[in-house]
Amino acid sequence: MPHWIVFAFLAAAPVLGACATTSTGAPTRPPDAPPTPASISPKQPGGDAADAEAAALLRLAKEDWGTKRDRWKTLRVPLADWKNWRRVRLWGQPTRATYRYGDDHYAVTSIWYQRTEGKDDPDACLAKFLDLTVPIAKSFDVKLGAPKVTRASQRIDGEDRPMLIEVVDGAVESLFSSDEYVGAVAAYQSWPGTCLVQGFAVVAGNHRDLAVKVRDRWVAEGAAKLAWEKGLKEAPEPKAR
Repeated sequence: MPHWIVFAFLAAAPVLGACATTSTGAPTRPPDAPPTPASISPKQPGGDAADAEAAALLRLAKEDWGTKRDRWKTLRVPLADWKNWRRVRLWGQPTRATYRYGDDHYAVTSIWYQRTEGKDDPDACLAKFLDLTVPIAKSFDVKLGAPKVTRASQRIDGEDRPMLIEVVDGAVESLFSSDEYVGAVAAYQSWPGTCLVQGFAVVAGNHRDLAVKVRDRWVAEGAAKLAWEKGLKEAPEPKAR
């Protein structure tokens, strides 16, 4: 029973008490038919499609971007097909905000925001985050592939700010199965003296090419959309839940 949210945040938490499985209910649609609009919901974004996982991932690859806010209404989190994501808690590993896509956890994104001493640039913040989370991932038998790091930027209030994005594939192995995922982690230039990191992952065991397309879309379009609410005058308190 893989706790794949561990991989989503490169080990942020083996929580929510959920595993990455595909719904087993009998399909009500022909194999190639899209889900009926009325059947699509945050619980099952793949609706009544014969292959609900593929239908859900296709929505993440094509639907428009929107945003949801953290509990303190300070941070706008970009989400494709945004109405069908739920904000959830990672028990035992508080985060600024975490959202899941579907009860079967087709995708998950999570935000890590903390004060820091010393350097607060994206390189330093990503390094600190990985130092914290990778050992947790390994303790849950998360197997990580070779990371690929790219430099990017985001436009905030007319200013280009640096971002660092690490793309990585992984798997959670158990005695009974091996579940594959693709993901990425983005580190941002945020408030002085703070670190802001976002993790994103997609289940890839059954539809790897589609999952990679979803992940790559997040890297190219979504990661840079993360932003603090306009009007904030100082760094918000590093609260988490």
